[in-house]
Amino acid sequence: MDVLPPQLTRRAFTAAEAFREGIPRERLRRRDILALGSGVHVARALAECLTPGETLEMKAEALLRDRPEMWVSHTTAAEIHGLWLPDRFLRDGRLHLTHPARPDVWPRRKGVCGHRVSLRPQDVVTRGALRVTTPARTWLDLARDCTVRDLIIIGDQLVRQPYPRFEGRVEPHATVAELRHLLEESPGTPGRRRCLTALPWVRVGADSVQETLLRLALIRAGLPEPELQVPAQPGFRWSPRADLGYPALKIAIQYDGETHFTPNQQRADQRRDNVFLAEGWRVLRFNQDDSREGFQRAVVQVRAALARR
Repeated sequence: MDVLPPQLTRRAFTAAEAFREGIPRERLRRRDILALGSGVHVARALAECLTPGETLEMKAEALLRDRPEMWVSHTTAAEIHGLWLPDRFLRDGRLHLTHPARPDVWPRRKGVCGHRVSLRPQDVVTRGALRVTTPARTWLDLARDCTVRDLIIIGDQLVRQPYPRFEGRVEPHATVAELRHLLEESPGTPGRRRCLTALPWVRVGADSVQETLLRLALIRAGLPEPELQVPAQPGFRWSPRADLGYPALKIAIQYDGETHFTPNQQRADQRRDNVFLAEGWRVLRFNQDDSREGFQRAVVQVRAALARR
């Protein structure tokens, strides 16, 4: 069969699905079909229109179509939700699937990691045609292989207020209270104790991984914990905000990621900082170079600024 059935041109499919449609194995080796691994294929014309995230979701959908009792979990769920992951997880490359009863019910496939997990019904949601663990449950599932610092970073991502214009959602993935309730109802889950250690340090207001790391570096150095999303003009709704700061001492701290070095953003940052300076604030700005050295110099500079106030 030279022409693929229409249903196979609109989605990823397993080799078994292709065989059921009368597609012989040798047909899957043609240039117009792309192998995604783990026995999953997709029409090359469709693959060229997909983002990496869409490709991942399609691959998972293909694998789970015959097993509706299973769901996507762990690092694969984190990628689908857009959560930060440590580099060592990104190098894993396997697709993680979970079954509620037995870990061996899924046929062994290269590039697929199976899990057995007992969880609450509300911890699995439907995203399009895909069943996947919630961001909060994914945080708990990852905990066994995470450090406390990793879990604080991911926790900050879960509870931060999103920007609807860029993220397409208006509510955070979870609240601190919801994370606490999840842990209370998940006794015996591997990694739970580590989550319990991390949770008291999770804060609303960190908009990037580096902001979390900077905050933790200041605390670890024995400095007072800074507040997050600090307004230059308290009480004014449209006041510019600092990523971190000490309002009582009028010290504002900004972390400038790569997007802050475009001409337009630099102009916007200058106008923002001028508001702080006009209001009598001291502004400290840090960037990727500071992050590479573990914010050691940033700690020294913040300590000096606190001493002068």
